[in-house]
Amino acid sequence: MSQTGSRTGENSFVTFLKRRWLAIVLVVLLAVVAIQNAVGGDTATIFLLWGQLAMPTWALVLIVFVIGAIAGWIMSRNRAARKRR
Repeated sequence: MSQTGSRTGENSFVTFLKRRWLAIVLVVLLAVVAIQNAVGGDTATIFLLWGQLAMPTWALVLIVFVIGAIAGWIMSRNRAARKRR
């Protein structure tokens, strides 16, 4: 008997973990880094073209994560659109 889709006996949670394990690990690491930087109370200074911006390091970590997530989402959409052509 041929099987289509997932293996028998394998629930949807296991399938979810198999497909997204790297993303889950990266989000956990992000949370650890953000919490460690929030507890330390450090500030990061970012030098722009003509000025500078000081912010808590945990906020900078979260901003960089959001920018990376948006870039990854856009690239995956573009890849899916190219495959459909």
